[in-house]
Amino acid sequence: MFSPLAFPTGLILYELSTSIPPPSHLALAPFELYREPLAVVAIADGKDYNGGPASGSPFPDNRDILEARGDRNTKEDIDNLLESVISLKDQYPTSLVHQVFIFDHDGQGAILPPSLVPVPSPEKSRTTTMKTIMCDLTSLILAEMTSYAKSLQALQKIETPKQLQVELMPTDYFSSQDSQTDGSRPSSRLSDSQTPRSRSPSRGIEKSLHRMSTPAHVSMPEAPGPSNPGSRPTTPVNGLRTPDVKSDGLNAVSERAASPIGKETMRPASRDRVSIPGFGPGSVGERERNKAKGRIGLVVGSMYLLAGRWPDAVRELVESATLAKANSDHVWHAKALDYVLVCVLMYAWAGMDFEIPQILYTVGDKSNSALGKSSKHPFSNSTPDLPSSRSPNAANRLVSLQNLTNLLPDLVNNILHLYVRAATFTSDQIPQVAFSESTIRFARLLAIIETSHGSLDDQALQQVVLNRNVARKDNPMATKLTPFPSKSEITALLFRAFPSSRAETSISTADRITVLAGIASVLSILGYHRKKAFVLRELMAVLLPALVQSRKDGAAEMGVHPAASLSSFDLSGRGLGHQEPASSRGDFEHGIQSFLAFVCQVYGIVLSAPTGPNSDRDHHGQVEHADSGGQKSVYFDSLDAITARVVQHATTRSFGGYTLKLDILRSCINICEALPDLEGILRFSSDLLRTAGSGIAPGPESTEGSPKLSVDDQVRLANNISRTINAAKQLGLEKLEADYWDDFLIREVGVIDAASSKAVHPHAKAVLEIAGKTGTEEEKGPFIYNPFVAKSNSTVPERLLVAGQEVEFRVTLQNLFDFDIEVEWLRLQTNNVAVESTVQGMMIGPYRTQTMQLLGTPTGPGSLEIMGCLVKIKGCRERRFPIFSIPWTNKQDPKVKHIGLSAATGTPQRPSSVVSDSGKSQNRSKANLPAASTVTLTVINAQPDVVVRATTLSQSAIMLLEGETKRFSVTLHNISKSLPVDLLLLSFTDSTSSSMQSPATKRELSPAELHELEFSSSHRQALRWRRAANDADPSIAPRGDIALEIEVFGKPGLSYGTIQIDYGYLGMPKTEVKDRFYTRRVVVPLTITVNASADLVRNDLLPFSSDFAWLNQQRQHLPNGSAESTPPHDQRRRAGSRVTPKGENRFQSLLKRLGLGTYGEDHCLLLLDLHNAWPNPLSITVQVRETLNKDPSPGGADSWKRAYSVHEVLQPGHTSRLVLLLPRIFLHNPYAPIPSLNPAHRRQYVVSTSKVSPDVERTSREVFWYREEVLKHIRASWEEDSTGRNGEIELRGLRLTNRMVDALKLEDLAIEMTLAPAVDEAEDEQDDDDNNNINNTNPTPPVHQTARSKFTVPTDTFLVLKTRLTNRSPHPIHPLLRLQPSLRNLPYNVALDLAKKFAFNGLLQQTLPPLMPGGVSEVELGCCFLCGGEFEIHAEVEEVRVWNGAPVSATATATASGLEGEEGGGGGSGAEAGARARADSGDLMGGNVLERDERRIWHAREPCIVYAQDEEHEVLL
Repeated sequence: MFSPLAFPTGLILYELSTSIPPPSHLALAPFELYREPLAVVAIADGKDYNGGPASGSPFPDNRDILEARGDRNTKEDIDNLLESVISLKDQYPTSLVHQVFIFDHDGQGAILPPSLVPVPSPEKSRTTTMKTIMCDLTSLILAEMTSYAKSLQALQKIETPKQLQVELMPTDYFSSQDSQTDGSRPSSRLSDSQTPRSRSPSRGIEKSLHRMSTPAHVSMPEAPGPSNPGSRPTTPVNGLRTPDVKSDGLNAVSERAASPIGKETMRPASRDRVSIPGFGPGSVGERERNKAKGRIGLVVGSMYLLAGRWPDAVRELVESATLAKANSDHVWHAKALDYVLVCVLMYAWAGMDFEIPQILYTVGDKSNSALGKSSKHPFSNSTPDLPSSRSPNAANRLVSLQNLTNLLPDLVNNILHLYVRAATFTSDQIPQVAFSESTIRFARLLAIIETSHGSLDDQALQQVVLNRNVARKDNPMATKLTPFPSKSEITALLFRAFPSSRAETSISTADRITVLAGIASVLSILGYHRKKAFVLRELMAVLLPALVQSRKDGAAEMGVHPAASLSSFDLSGRGLGHQEPASSRGDFEHGIQSFLAFVCQVYGIVLSAPTGPNSDRDHHGQVEHADSGGQKSVYFDSLDAITARVVQHATTRSFGGYTLKLDILRSCINICEALPDLEGILRFSSDLLRTAGSGIAPGPESTEGSPKLSVDDQVRLANNISRTINAAKQLGLEKLEADYWDDFLIREVGVIDAASSKAVHPHAKAVLEIAGKTGTEEEKGPFIYNPFVAKSNSTVPERLLVAGQEVEFRVTLQNLFDFDIEVEWLRLQTNNVAVESTVQGMMIGPYRTQTMQLLGTPTGPGSLEIMGCLVKIKGCRERRFPIFSIPWTNKQDPKVKHIGLSAATGTPQRPSSVVSDSGKSQNRSKANLPAASTVTLTVINAQPDVVVRATTLSQSAIMLLEGETKRFSVTLHNISKSLPVDLLLLSFTDSTSSSMQSPATKRELSPAELHELEFSSSHRQALRWRRAANDADPSIAPRGDIALEIEVFGKPGLSYGTIQIDYGYLGMPKTEVKDRFYTRRVVVPLTITVNASADLVRNDLLPFSSDFAWLNQQRQHLPNGSAESTPPHDQRRRAGSRVTPKGENRFQSLLKRLGLGTYGEDHCLLLLDLHNAWPNPLSITVQVRETLNKDPSPGGADSWKRAYSVHEVLQPGHTSRLVLLLPRIFLHNPYAPIPSLNPAHRRQYVVSTSKVSPDVERTSREVFWYREEVLKHIRASWEEDSTGRNGEIELRGLRLTNRMVDALKLEDLAIEMTLAPAVDEAEDEQDDDDNNNINNTNPTPPVHQTARSKFTVPTDTFLVLKTRLTNRSPHPIHPLLRLQPSLRNLPYNVALDLAKKFAFNGLLQQTLPPLMPGGVSEVELGCCFLCGGEFEIHAEVEEVRVWNGAPVSATATATASGLEGEEGGGGGSGAEAGARARADSGDLMGGNVLERDERRIWHAREPCIVYAQDEEHEVLL
């Protein structure tokens, strides 16, 4: 009957299940025959039966089998397996086939019985082995189905399945099978397959709880059988066709399903049926017989469908549907249409051409269709306008698929309408579970077609038949070819399957859960995730009480308390502690957690990944799990993953209602506790804490980090996690742990500074070059490391560690919750360099940040990066935490970009256009990411260790006088056993340098004051390392010593000092050092006491006459240097100037040299007041030099050797004034910018912050440069004769005023005037020099010169006044000479009245040719004094035009003196000075502001004084 040869292309699809269906499903057979398992297959391990008696056989050996004993299989083994087959038949009597599959059987030995099927191992199997075994099993099932179908055809009637009461439904259908089978076991179908079945499914409610393999007969009197035409069954009175009604089927089926059988809503049999005789085809009896025939045919057709005989199934089902429709058997009519639709779908899925049966085309009224009423596309009431299914030309598969697609909405509506109609107007109603599942199947079919854009293609058929999820790309531009119900219409149809609250007694909890899960599944296909979450939340509300009650019942059966049932659950061998395979336990737990996780995700709950032993997480923190789409994703504890998760959690946390989230999570925890699922308890408890937390990294002053959960709830959750962990350990689940709920656990990681002697310091390669200089080079750079030379660096200083040296790390952790967190251990996670850190735990108090100290040792050199910490919290898994040192708060976008679930996930609702600001949004999202910090440390090679062994100072203290220098030694010892010290660098700090550096950074200081501070710090060092110039690089051998000689200079304000000794091991020559090197440091502190000695109190500068130099020059021309030729008046002056012998001795040697040799003619007087503050007398010596390095000897020491000295003895507390002759100074550019000795302050462009006027700034610069020149010409020292102590006197306290500068400086233009007698030109050419010689043989010369600018002339004598102009500046001068003769010592109006007193030949005011740099111009003016008296001639030169060009001659700008080695001023060589502009005032006040644009005027420093006398009168001066 069911032979596959009739339809070879048919298929049988097996649904393998490890559990029996519930009783409510078994009661639906044979109405839905697929509800009942048709075959039961047991599995045995062939290795236990391949040789010898099997140990631990699961079945007792209680029966002998007359089988031949093989070489390998024993009689006892075969007996055991056959006994297991008998046990299966007793336990599952309704199944058609019972067999045992023996896997890994070697195939040797005796022939096994048919019920024992050997399965070879995979190595010995072929590609067709399992196919052959399944074909044999299929043949047995088909043979049994034949006998079962014939027994069905012998029945007279099959009742519609009734709704079972939930109260009467047993919890375990097969648990008490012996009491329900009347003590007899049905015979095996292997021996007697033709015996008709005698068990009825309608024996009563207690007998309908299970169904035998043979359908039951109708409860009626004895009948001869279906072949007896004389039998007349009873016929109901109301056997007429039930009229159609237009009512809501959902309410009707709900009310009927809610009411149990036998209540007032069901009409009694006495009112529904009466026995009356009926004859003919229209009689009631005939209709009942036709109903029975149609129902039996439907069951047989369903068997053809299960057997893969689809053509026979369609034929039987179409006939049965026709009979059911004709006799108003609505339930069986709807089921027949359902089966026919399944057959058509199987045809389409198999890729065959098919025809749609005409019975599927609905013609009736569709007004009751809820789907049709809600649809925007009205469905046709007639057959669609397609080729007739009976036409032989309609065998095109694509056309048939399109016809089926167009037919489905009306067909589905018709089937559901028939179910509702039967429940409303007849006593035949299907149970709620059958109606709900049918509705769900139809809605799923429509949903799959809708997601396929309204077409039933091959992918859709695969998803319908095999339940394979096909990933489809969402194409918003795709359109449906034909009108098809929308998602909302399909959803309205789907919710007809939702069991109402009034149907609680008509549907079991398990069925209710199954229905809700099916509804949620279809909603997931439609993409209605929020509706799906609503249904799943209802499912949770149903599931939770059932699980709690089941746990109570299980605990009662074991005789323990429900709270203690968890440990007893493990003892039964069925709980979580039982070592079941991962596939049997992990799938169940994973499904429950995925289900709960999806509900939480829809409601915007922050979720974590599974952490249990079944979550596929390795020891690196990697988790592999399935998301809602079935895709596998990989979860890492990497920095990017944690950062993205933090942002995602913050986005999710802001979505949805807070109270609702907490309720959902509490329900999830309760469900997991009722299962019991320890992993779920931990997961959702941590998720509840994570959701209640703020999820931010608060700042030190922030108060936004506290969670929104009460303290009691927080403590309760923490205790729940602790209890669950303890219970898991008792059950043997050591790896079951929670996931910590705060990603911002680590707030800071740092290194605690080691001892100063162990710290490592970096140095640039340039430091080695400075350290290699000795001797005189140290004078330019006294410090090995000069802070004024080094460039300022604003970057973060590099943290250095030494390989093999233990270092202490500081880790700051935060706890934003109100309960203690116990850290079991914490380790650093590093890159590039491994760190052996100690494992240490701590307890973090509630709501605080706490710091712990961790010891670690770098194992090797390199760049060490601390990425975070590996932390093990008690009760939580080990995981990595990045370092979030920067406070972070999630900043919500003020613009609403997403709604619905996309607001929680952050996914865009629509594709972004090309011109959208996606780039800006990405930048904003990146800017809002939490910034994880990375601590970068540099680990260098091992370094030696040096200590200070001894010093020559007692108690590291020394006492000096100001200006005194002392020396002492420091002995260093290398305590390293193997590493020598090949590098020693010394630097010093003292109280004066630190006190001067702080004011040096103030901007309100003037440039002169800043220069003075910098000079004192860089050129007057308090401490210095003295070593010979030819000394090799010092080194210290392992366990060796070295002595260093240190020099201390007494400076005012010096109170303490430190010697900083940097040492290290390079292991290479200094020239091979590339960029930088590293050293350790030893600091030797010094206590220094500096007492006052001799100080400069005040100073003054006065003009000094140049007559002394002129007299020396005149005396040089006299024979033997006699002074008899000196005029009488000059002798009287010299005699009057000699005050005391002491003064004469002091200046005598100096005055004799003025104007001769290297000594200049122009000098000034320098007055120095020195005070002795020391209690002992001091000998003072002051030296003055005329020139600066003008002698040919190398170096500048010879100039001080030729300087003259002034000595004085100062008594204690006395002040003495020293008078010195100082040469006058000429500077090329006294307005040059004041330089800065600190390279950090040197800038190319400087904007002045000074508010002084240009005149004040010009004066300040002039005073500065002349003061620097004065300090270069003088120096002073002191010496204590009693002790021999000596030192220098600080003269930088010298101050100049404008008056002093005028007395000191030489003008750019020198003016000299002389008088000579007027002679003929011939005589002048012959002996010009003799005319000017004072040794002229003329006894009465007409002109007698008594001083440089004083002349005695006779009256009425023609004279020549010669004016000599000398240009000292580097620029040409356009001079205008003015001569102003006048009477001396008279009032102004009288002095200028020279009529008849003074006559001249020429112009008193005249313009001269340009005077080039270094040039000399001489102007002569004839004159005659007409009367005796004292005359005074003044000379004045005015600049006619300002020279704006470059210097003309560089060689003509040689200066008498200058500021050597400094920028600006008059220093440097003549070439450098000549290269400057005339008024190079620098850039302090912006460009050329200080340059003089006006014309200059020069006056003769000394006027020409003429004493005119008559010849007969002698005037003595």
